Amino acid sequence: MIVSEYNFTDYYHKYITIEADELTEQLNDIVKITEKDCYVLCSSYCDEEGLIHFNVLSVGQSWERCTRGLKNKKMLGDFTIDEVYYKTMRVAEADRDMIEKNQPFLEMMDQNIDEDVLKSREDARLDEIRDAYYPDVVYAGMIHDLSMYEYPMRITGIKGPFLVGALLEEPKDAIGVHEGEPVYALPYLNDGVRLFALFAGEHLDAEQKKVMNQLIQETNEIGIDFHGISLKN
Repeated sequence: MIVSEYNFTDYYHKYITIEADELTEQLNDIVKITEKDCYVLCSSYCDEEGLIHFNVLSVGQSWERCTRGLKNKKMLGDFTIDEVYYKTMRVAEADRDMIEKNQPFLEMMDQNIDEDVLKSREDARLDEIRDAYYPDVVYAGMIHDLSMYEYPMRITGIKGPFLVGALLEEPKDAIGVHEGEPVYALPYLNDGVRLFALFAGEHLDAEQKKVMNQLIQETNEIGIDFHGISLKN
C-alpha cells in the first residue's frame, strides 16, 4: 500500500518503512547514501502549521535491513507528505533503539501543542474526515437551505462532548457564521463517523449559550467528553 491509502492514525507517531527511492539522496549530508539505499525508517509529526512530516531515523537496502544511521542521535532528514504521498509504505514494529531516538524528538515537536489537539490526532474516528495533509483540519456539517454542507475547521480543543474548532471557509450562504469563528461539533454516524456543528459562530443567542454550557457542565460532571469516558482529577 502507498502512504495515501493508510489512515492517519495508522502511522502518526508510529514507525514505518517507506520505499523512498531517489528521495534518499537528500540524506547524503548526514549519512553516505549508495545506489542500493532505497528504504527509510520514519516516524511522523505535524509542524507548527499542522502539516504532516516524516522524520527519518535510518536508511537501508530493504524493508528488513533499514537500520543504518539509527545510532546517530540526529534525524537523518525530513520528508513532507507531498514527497511520500505515493510511496509504498509498511508499518514497522518498534524496538528500543527506535524509541530512544524518536521519543525525545517527538516530544520536542509537540511541546507547544494543546493536549486536547494532540489527543484528537490519536482519534481514529476522525480519520475519514481529516484533511489529507493537515490532520488537525476536519470537516463539520452545517444545515442551511434544508441541506447539509460540510466545511473545514481547524481543531482547537475539546469542551465537554464537543470537538471545538475554528471555521476555515466562509459558508456558501449567509447563515450568520463566518470564517475564523468557533464551531462546536458533535459526532454522529452516517456511513462512518461525521461531525455536526450543533453551535457555530461568535454571536450565539442567550438560549443557545445556556444549552451549550449546560451540556458541557453536565458531561464534565459525569466524566464524559468528546472522546468518551474520561477520568477527571
